[in-house]
Amino acid sequence: MRDQHDFLRVWCGQAVSNLGDGIQRIAVLWWARQATGSNTVVVMVALATALPSLLAAPFAGWLADRSSRRMLMLVSDAIRCAAGVVLAVAAASGELSTSFVIVVAVIAALASSVFDPALQASITLLVPEDRRATANSMFGANRAVAGIIGPATGGVLIGFAGTSVALWVNAATFAISFILIGLSRIPMPVAKAGTEDDGGLAAGFRVLRRDRQVRDLVVVAAGLNLCVAPVPVLIVGLAAGPLHLGGAGFGILMAAVPAGLLVGLALAPRFARITPAALWALLLTGAAISVSGVATWAPWAGLALMTCGVGVGVANTLIQTRFQSSVPAELQGRVFSLVGAVMVVGQPLGLLLTAPLVAGVGVRGGLAVCGIALLAVVVAGRHGVNPRETDEYCQPAADTLAVPLLAERS
Repeated sequence: MRDQHDFLRVWCGQAVSNLGDGIQRIAVLWWARQATGSNTVVVMVALATALPSLLAAPFAGWLADRSSRRMLMLVSDAIRCAAGVVLAVAAASGELSTSFVIVVAVIAALASSVFDPALQASITLLVPEDRRATANSMFGANRAVAGIIGPATGGVLIGFAGTSVALWVNAATFAISFILIGLSRIPMPVAKAGTEDDGGLAAGFRVLRRDRQVRDLVVVAAGLNLCVAPVPVLIVGLAAGPLHLGGAGFGILMAAVPAGLLVGLALAPRFARITPAALWALLLTGAAISVSGVATWAPWAGLALMTCGVGVGVANTLIQTRFQSSVPAELQGRVFSLVGAVMVVGQPLGLLLTAPLVAGVGVRGGLAVCGIALLAVVVAGRHGVNPRETDEYCQPAADTLAVPLLAERS
């Protein structure tokens, strides 16, 4: 690595702040339900944490390509830390209200929408190409572990110390991330003469329009989110219905996917040099989802769901690495912000389709449909997942993919 210490500092900051994200999400959603008794308010608060990122994506990506990424991440962490402090103080004084929580959640979400593309675009320049799969796997493991531990930690803090303490802990995690990023050097790319980057907001859209590989990768990434989103809900129906499991059996079944995900993230760097590995992982994921629906014995269903998690872990890591190799460094902020927005849409859309899916074909049929749909998405986007096929159809101009020079900015 160019400077392994810089990468590790940023990574450690994310490990801590991702945990804080999970704590805050649980804290504000729990407060909304307990204080108002309204599911509608809970949905409004949840949307306030997601929709701003979607709407701000093009501008946030442009900022990540035009400004110091290190400074953007520092400002974003400072805003999210301040948001946590404001919520904690209001919770302690009993001044929290629905409108207040929504406004603060929107501000924090806008800060996150700037931080995320700046971070994703920085990975390319913090680590050499042969270590990117490992770096992406490490960041993926951060998110996976935080997704499990964060809500659990938030629940424990709320139960034993109250909402205010949970929010103070969240604010502290972003303060730690701020310090670690402040101690790091994060390079910025310098665009080569002759590239298509004109510095405008539309440059990211042009990359998606012109480059079939990148466009197909977006299709696959969004499709993966869409098809996998209903699976946790369907597991609930599978455990309570056809498999007739009790609480312990249901918990073990639910843990199968995240357990497999961590295994897949650990294995992904080993497959980075195998060109069709991402394609195989996605096909395995689709097949495993379908098999979990037809399994009549709980251990077989658990094994299939764990296999699904392994496939998702490998595929996510390799797809992210492929994006970083396919998109010029000076355009990555804009492209990654658009990709993130498309992926954000896929998850809630998949959840919205779960109820009619179960009503139409049942739980087992729903899992089969999700698996088959993912296989169809993989076939549609195979030219992005497998670059050997892409070369036959759409090879971007050499200057578009030229390796940029680096300028160190503090």
